[in-house]
Amino acid sequence: MEITHPAFAAEAAARFAAFREAGAIDLILSDVDADGLSSAALLAGALDVPVRLVGRGMNAWTDPVAAEVEGRGLVVADLGMRGRALGDRLCVIDHHVPTGTPEGATVIHGIDLDPVPSTSLLAWYALGAPEERGWLAALGCIGDYGDKAGHLEVAPAKKRWGAGKLRELTSLVNAPRRSAAGDAAPALELLRAAADPAHALSGALPGLAACEAAREEVKAATAEARRAPPRFGARYGADVAIVRIDSPCQVHPLTAQSWVGRLRGAIVFCANFGYLPGKVSFSGRAPRSKDIVALLAEHRPEGADPAHYGNGHRQAAGGTLDHAAWNALMDDLGFGPEMRA
Repeated sequence: MEITHPAFAAEAAARFAAFREAGAIDLILSDVDADGLSSAALLAGALDVPVRLVGRGMNAWTDPVAAEVEGRGLVVADLGMRGRALGDRLCVIDHHVPTGTPEGATVIHGIDLDPVPSTSLLAWYALGAPEERGWLAALGCIGDYGDKAGHLEVAPAKKRWGAGKLRELTSLVNAPRRSAAGDAAPALELLRAAADPAHALSGALPGLAACEAAREEVKAATAEARRAPPRFGARYGADVAIVRIDSPCQVHPLTAQSWVGRLRGAIVFCANFGYLPGKVSFSGRAPRSKDIVALLAEHRPEGADPAHYGNGHRQAAGGTLDHAAWNALMDDLGFGPEMRA
């Protein structure tokens, strides 16, 4: 497979090899979307270590997770990067906008590359870009960026393993974490057991049925959420829109994405009041000319937890706020009572 960033890939492989040689790796922490799950499947297959999924309402860089992994050798994949050390030895593989660098960590980070690789591509680079596992690298990339974002690895993967199969599998493994239960373990189980996308979709492996059921649940919740209209505030007018929904499913990112192409030039947030008790979970999408991370940083309300606010990509970021902090954010952005908790 052709490699988008060959010099970086070679450096990443050398850096990760040195990390492996320096001591034991006991655990992988990963996100629960297609990119995080693909990264975890790649790394766990090569390292033969367990995976700890960091899902709903959690953040890897907080005290509870730090206490859980104390003294262990860790690889943290697709969970952002902060100026905090975790475990005994740490390697961070990530592509989100960082808020710091953990002291002493091995870092494989692609934020300054163009196009920015998915974490799955970075993990694949770190493992020496094994050809037979290229479908997992492409799967995570499609999940985060689609299949036309300029990553050279995606086209040959589509040709070899089937564009339709890769898209179908991406949709399926993304579904469990968006369901009301939020349990992505079946999706990881499916990816770890599969030899390729056709094998994953064959019905012969555990996890597929749970992914299919979750997708149907999320499909219904998404259709309901898309009926909600966007609202505009006094401060930014047509440049910032918010859609308010109330769903136990994680459909706020999908809802924001569905509107950003229709409201051309606008940053669009979807605020979900039913996802976490006592909280407002929100997700934003923006055109390439805008920066959501910068906007949220400029308007950070008092009481916003840095671990749960304003993190992500420049064109895709969000967070979770308690009701008081959310109301303060709405006041600052010029939204009225229709958006208050």
